[in-house]
Amino acid sequence: MKKPFSRIVTMLSYMDGTCIDAWKGEQLLKLQEAADNGVQETDEDLWTDYMERFKNAFTNQNRRSEAYQELCKLKQGDSLDDFFAKFKQLAFEAGVPLDDKGTIETLKHAMTQGLTSTIINSPTFDPTAKDPWTFKQWEEQARKSHLKWKAAAKFTQRCQGLFQAFKLAPRQVNNPGRGGYGRNNNWKNKNDQRTTSQGEYHMDVDATVTSDINTTAGRGQQHSEAKKAELM
Repeated sequence: MKKPFSRIVTMLSYMDGTCIDAWKGEQLLKLQEAADNGVQETDEDLWTDYMERFKNAFTNQNRRSEAYQELCKLKQGDSLDDFFAKFKQLAFEAGVPLDDKGTIETLKHAMTQGLTSTIINSPTFDPTAKDPWTFKQWEEQARKSHLKWKAAAKFTQRCQGLFQAFKLAPRQVNNPGRGGYGRNNNWKNKNDQRTTSQGEYHMDVDATVTSDINTTAGRGQQHSEAKKAELM
């Protein structure tokens, strides 16, 4: 295997089938011609030229074009890891440099609109910078923004769970969903901001409980001590 000549012959010995016999014969003739012309068996150019002919003969020549078309149609799914892995794979197969301006534009449209907008609005992004962001910078910022969104979504779910546990109706909350990065999930209505003596927003619990008590009292009913403890 140290000699390129022997390496080629060994590889050809593993190839079998009617579709490849003619090509094998052609390669053996080329080896013989190289030997007749004084090329040494240790010359690495023998192997380099052979592998180039092998790839041209058995590689899908349309794959580069197909990969580029798939890259242009690629869209971010639920998994950001899978998305970036697939994007880089298709870019490699298509022969497209990751830091190329066209590749970055393709990435912007492949990510969800919310994530792309969040990255552009991030403090570290400067569209007027002399040196535009590399693909690595876009990927790193996308992952940071995605983690922040996941943390915010988890907190929102916990808050909703608390309201459900107390059987209260929370204020209308924007559902971030997929691509909901950067949305403002306010629990309060801006036109109904009641504050405590400490200046913080007053919780809606008082209003709901008071309404419940007033409604019950209006029907002439009284809460038992156990019910009062439960409401407390």
